[in-house]
Amino acid sequence: MQTGGDLLWRVNNEYRKRLAQAQTYLDLLEQMMLADHSNQYLHTLNALHYIREQIEEIVNEHRHWRQQYYYESPETKRMVQQDRAVMQALSRFNRMRAHQEAVLRDMLMILGEASRPHPDITRVPSGDLWEMAEFALYDLIEFDNFLTENSPTG
Repeated sequence: MQTGGDLLWRVNNEYRKRLAQAQTYLDLLEQMMLADHSNQYLHTLNALHYIREQIEEIVNEHRHWRQQYYYESPETKRMVQQDRAVMQALSRFNRMRAHQEAVLRDMLMILGEASRPHPDITRVPSGDLWEMAEFALYDLIEFDNFLTENSPTG
């Protein structure tokens, strides 16, 4: 059975991983579109820029949560250990996530409404960056499934 501390550690690491992946895909997508030198996707570039700014806000909010609730102190960067502190960190994480989920849904909607560039522009050896960015945002939206599947009682 997983303890609250184990869950807290996994939640932080998994969420940070998913945020970094979304950031990377969106950064690369924007760079590839800029390299196209076409003004036909200016609206899409503006949408991507906005989405990237929003992801950066979420990353900063997550960083702030770690400094305030996840670490015993910002200097040691040691994860909290006491049951009460672990539960408070998880509770604060859930509140932060509830707010972020709405923002992430808006970002996915904006990306879905933007004019999608031709796949030749967004294709990389591992797939299509447009689809990968959409999936990364969706993966962040669905993070609550990770929490449910990995809860101490689940």
